[in-house]
Amino acid sequence: MILVIDIGNTSIKLSVMDHLNVYKLIRSDVSTFTNEILNLKQVYPDIKEVAYCNVGDFPYELKEFLKVNFEVVFEINHQIKLPFNNRYESLTLGNDRIALVAGGLFTEGNNTPLLVIDAGTCVTYDFIDSDKNYFGGAISPGLQLRYQSLHNFTENLPLLKPQPTKNITGYNTETSIHSGVVLGMTLELKGAIKQYRKAHKDLKVLITGGDSELLVKQLKNRFFATPFLMLYGIYNLYLFNKNL
Repeated sequence: MILVIDIGNTSIKLSVMDHLNVYKLIRSDVSTFTNEILNLKQVYPDIKEVAYCNVGDFPYELKEFLKVNFEVVFEINHQIKLPFNNRYESLTLGNDRIALVAGGLFTEGNNTPLLVIDAGTCVTYDFIDSDKNYFGGAISPGLQLRYQSLHNFTENLPLLKPQPTKNITGYNTETSIHSGVVLGMTLELKGAIKQYRKAHKDLKVLITGGDSELLVKQLKNRFFATPFLMLYGIYNLYLFNKNL
C-alpha cells in the first residue's frame, strides 16, 4: 500500500490504496493537510511511499512536509516516464490529464481506443488510440462554472446548485437555468462521444470527476461513473516509473 494524493482545484484527496483497492479516502484542504497526514500515519504506520498529482494550490512547505514524513515522494510532472506515447503538441499538458489517461489505460487495458471524460471544475476530454497514442482532446467549463457564470455576469439570475433535469423547456427561471446548464452539458457529452465513435467504433468511454454521477444519470445509464480513475492513474504512474 502507498499514500496517493490528488491535489485539485477545489480540494485535496488523500487515499491509502494498492493496485486493487482504495482502503481509505479523505477529502482535505491546505489548512488540514498536515493533520490528516499525521492521522493516517498513525493508522497505517508501515506506509513509506507517497505519490501525488498537483493542479491546485499546494505550498512549498507542504511538499517539504511530505519529504520529511515519507521515504519516497513521487510527483507527477513532465519529466516522468509515461505508459503511452504523448503526441500532444504542447508542453502545457496538465498533470491531471496525464494521470487520467494512465488511469484509463489501467482500467481498460491497452488494445482499445479510449475516451476519458473528467467532469470537474472543467470538463476535459482525453483520447488515446488502440496503439497507446495520446493526441489530446478538449476542455470546456464544468457544471459549477456554468452556473456561476450565469450568476456572476448577469444582474438577476440566481446561483443554483446542479441537479438532474428532464425538462428541455423550463417553466420558470430556475428550471430554465437547469435545462440550459445540465441538459446543455448532457448534449455536449453525447455529441462528443458520437463524433469519436464515428471514427472509432470500438471506443470505450470512461466518465469520472465530481459531477460524473449526475451526468451519467442524465445519459440514461449508457455509461458508468469511475470515481477512482485519477487515483489509480497516479498509483500506476508511480509503479511504472519505480519499475523502470
